[in-house]
Amino acid sequence: MDHIESIYTLTSADILITDEEYVVIESILCAARGALAVLGVFGNIINIKTFMSMGLKDGLSISFTFLAFSDILYLSTVIARAVSFVFTTLETRSSFQTLFPIEPYGLYIFTGHAGRLPYVLSNLTTTFLAVARCLCVARPLQFKTRFSRKTTVMILFLFFCFSLASYLPVTTFMGISLQYFSKLNVTREALWVSSNTEWMDILWAIRDAFIPFASQLIIFLCFIIMANCLRASHSFRRKHDLKYSNKPTICTTNSVISGFGNGNRTKNFSRKDIQIVRQISLICVVYVVCNTPTVLINLARVYVPQFTLEKLYHNVYYTATGFKHLFQTVNASFTIIIYLTYNTKFRQTQSNRCFV
Repeated sequence: MDHIESIYTLTSADILITDEEYVVIESILCAARGALAVLGVFGNIINIKTFMSMGLKDGLSISFTFLAFSDILYLSTVIARAVSFVFTTLETRSSFQTLFPIEPYGLYIFTGHAGRLPYVLSNLTTTFLAVARCLCVARPLQFKTRFSRKTTVMILFLFFCFSLASYLPVTTFMGISLQYFSKLNVTREALWVSSNTEWMDILWAIRDAFIPFASQLIIFLCFIIMANCLRASHSFRRKHDLKYSNKPTICTTNSVISGFGNGNRTKNFSRKDIQIVRQISLICVVYVVCNTPTVLINLARVYVPQFTLEKLYHNVYYTATGFKHLFQTVNASFTIIIYLTYNTKFRQTQSNRCFV
């Protein structure tokens, strides 16, 4: 089987972006994504170590630690793609005089699909954080004991199983195997893709289109509710000229630390309540902004049939996808900044670790 034409050249003529222009753009994007991913891996390692030092005593700390873990997995695939693209460029620029034991562009494509597993996992975890905090803020009495440590672990485990199940079918449609390249007269490990892609298209429609759109909508609604609660709390404080109190308000002190549950009927937030709501709200805002390109690309594929693989605007699609991955990399890389800004205990624990 000859894969040189199908993998290394884009045969249909894109009227907006040429193949050469696409390679240049993607090279720049790969470099940017790779650099951000390296920083993001270190940042998320710090997140995990800090939350473990704080103690995984509650649902919030477990969820944040799990989110950092899934982000590391995703960023690792981003780094692998960047390295693969460098090797691909070396092969093509040498007119395939330089060859590697494994086809680098095949790895570039394969790791891109593998990265969907941890990214879907991060999507679901972020959505869970938003929903749990929203319910605690809006209906504290009804949900004060719903999001315990055990419940959180079970939910996150189900998310992992779902993400894994959504990826496993892909392995039946593509993979890396030993193949012969007649034009190069060489045998090496390379990407294969099944010609029967109908089921794969259905799977991708559910995983890559429905889940991002649904999570985007849910998180946006949760953000609006939490923002309204903060606004109501601020108005309540100003109206009654109340000062900060250490007494429990909408969530108890323990629930503020844990992030889930407990509260009473008062409309006022404690300062820690406000910090934790702002922290999760900002995570939601970053997610919505960085996930928007994914939603827009999916919509464009529906309304512009030529905006997809091997169609008229395939290079525009590839380029847009490259920018989409850049936004996703940003989303997975900089949660540490949010924690340091809005999580006092995280900041204090990290400061103590730095000076130990």
